[in-house]
Amino acid sequence: MALSAALLHVVLPDSVYWTLALVLLCAAGARAVRGREWGRPAGWFALLVAGQACALQLIEVGPVIRLQIFFRWRDLALTWRWGFLAAVLAQFLLVAWFARRWRPPFCPRWRRLFTAKAGLAWLALMSYAGATIAPGVALALVGGGILPQIGQHSAKVALGLLVAFTGLLNLILVVEAIPAPALERWQGRWRALAVHPRLPWAAALWVVLVSSLLAWFVLDRIPHVPDEAGYLFHAKYLASGRLYLEAPPVPQAFNVPFYFSEGEKWYIAPPVGWPLVLALGALAGAPWLVNPLLGGLTVLLTHRLVRRLCGEEMAAGVALLAAASPWLLLMSASLMNHSLTLVLALVTLLGVERARNAGSLLGGAAAGLAVGGILQVRPLDAVLLAAVMGVWWLSAGRRIRVAAVGATVVAGLALIAVFLAYNQALTGDPLLPPINKLANEKIYQGVNRLGFGKDVGNVGWVGLDALPGHGPIDVAMNTNQNLHLVHFELLGWMCGSLILVFVPALWREWRRDALWWGILLAICGGMNIYWFSGGPDFGARYWYAAFVPLVVLVWRGAESLAQKFETPDAQSRVWALVALATLAGVINLVPWRSLDKYKYYRGTRPDVGRLAEQHNFGRALVFVRARQWPDYACAVPYLPPRFDRDAPGPLYVQDVGPALNEKLVRYYADRPVWVLEGPSKSRGGPVRVAAGPLPPGTVPPPDPDAMSQNPGR
Repeated sequence: MALSAALLHVVLPDSVYWTLALVLLCAAGARAVRGREWGRPAGWFALLVAGQACALQLIEVGPVIRLQIFFRWRDLALTWRWGFLAAVLAQFLLVAWFARRWRPPFCPRWRRLFTAKAGLAWLALMSYAGATIAPGVALALVGGGILPQIGQHSAKVALGLLVAFTGLLNLILVVEAIPAPALERWQGRWRALAVHPRLPWAAALWVVLVSSLLAWFVLDRIPHVPDEAGYLFHAKYLASGRLYLEAPPVPQAFNVPFYFSEGEKWYIAPPVGWPLVLALGALAGAPWLVNPLLGGLTVLLTHRLVRRLCGEEMAAGVALLAAASPWLLLMSASLMNHSLTLVLALVTLLGVERARNAGSLLGGAAAGLAVGGILQVRPLDAVLLAAVMGVWWLSAGRRIRVAAVGATVVAGLALIAVFLAYNQALTGDPLLPPINKLANEKIYQGVNRLGFGKDVGNVGWVGLDALPGHGPIDVAMNTNQNLHLVHFELLGWMCGSLILVFVPALWREWRRDALWWGILLAICGGMNIYWFSGGPDFGARYWYAAFVPLVVLVWRGAESLAQKFETPDAQSRVWALVALATLAGVINLVPWRSLDKYKYYRGTRPDVGRLAEQHNFGRALVFVRARQWPDYACAVPYLPPRFDRDAPGPLYVQDVGPALNEKLVRYYADRPVWVLEGPSKSRGGPVRVAAGPLPPGTVPPPDPDAMSQNPGR
């Protein structure tokens, strides 16, 4: 099918228009500087940016929940996407031709850098990380028909390696074309910039600004993932001074994700730590701003930690790489709890470093409080990080000060007591977290526990967790999904963000970075005792606590590679490659993610707030038709923090059928009635008013599609 004909019959995603505009801009820019001193490197960089933009269109993502997987070659060839595939192939042929004719002098023979075994190991890691293993592969492993699935996956790995190798060759051509005097000037400026006291503050301000803009314009300051919706409402009622709410007359009508109702209690089940911090934002009227501020704080804490452990110049470089990370920028724009976990992990590391090296009681207490805080947010992360911190501290040997250890233990035990007391208050059992009680009651006993077995984690998410139970195949699948997302999104490099991470390890230079490797292996390996990978929401989110070690190891990999070259000019070109790959990643990945995936992600839209103002809902009882997600989820951000008769403003309930709807209108007898229809009624369109205002006590007309008869689904 010709591209021109396809465009007449297909509504293209917004990200395609961005890609086409970026390609035209790159072409115009390269033409404008052609023949000048900077013409050649600028031309190659323009090709890199345009080629990466085209390569992103070969990936199947979109605003629905799915694993990030390359389109099949056949699908690319038979749809309008063939034009982008042809562009990437043309980029590969061009850079391969010039790389063949012109061997960059700063590249020694690969045999001097890698042994055959090390080279094969590196290639295997890049292949494993280069493409997501589709659920069909796992199903074929246990059900037969594996050969066709392996063939399809191998083709996608080949496509991923083609994109990465093209990006790497293009980068080499860019940095080799940079004039040597310019590199010398940049090196001098970098030395001055690295020690400038305002650099980490500028990087942190950049993160706060960009993440705030993403939260405002892309994510619309509302939840787009069920976890976020639960956290936000939990924060609102905590901000009002309530540990839980009195159960409403029809609990299932207030179908907030992760709610649990038992007796007189109605509450949100996930851990309370993040909603408690988010409540500060709710009190200020800007809960969406909490994570951007935590993102900026992450950069400052990262700079301080790396400076204390590795020196000023490396701290500056790691802080800048972290600030440019598409993963950090987008996670910091969300309402997820991972940003708080990362900040507390950095505080823990800084506290242990002070207590370990200086015997600081304050540092020890801070470490205990921070890791205890993580327990209130993500308990498994707390256990894994505490284990690594303990080993690191014990490695200090005779320098260990008992009083500092005691301060850590006392502070940690205090927050463990808080954790147990919260469980007792909500579930009646200090050892039973509310989230496990919810899973046991609504799914089946023991479904959400840690460990392995055929009866673990069977919640029916076939597209994300193909096999029932949790075993070795699930571990391989989960690791692949997360490793691919980190490889793709950590720094957004076309050649892959992890391309340098494993280089020092292959050269057996990992000992000086044992702490970073320990955290990385503890988080990435330890998460395998849990049945779920974390899914595709906001990157490899279950691995986010390892973000700083990953960025540090990228820097170490570049440092190790640069040391293999003999001349300062060649060494400078390695660092130029890191800088330009990161710049291209920011230019491409953040806008593409914003337009292709996160705008109206999973169908949630901010229309309910607009309709409330437009129609002056006041103290109305507003029924929302269709499913919990995304339809009722669109109303959750606008719920008042309680459900009693005197609750302020409009009260949004899910349409639960005529009988239960009648019970609701009787209970809230003084409220006029409105009816909204959610996005699933209009195939992803806006929320709209279906009826209203109806007099108080009026039962809304039945939903003609009868989609709300099982609201808890």
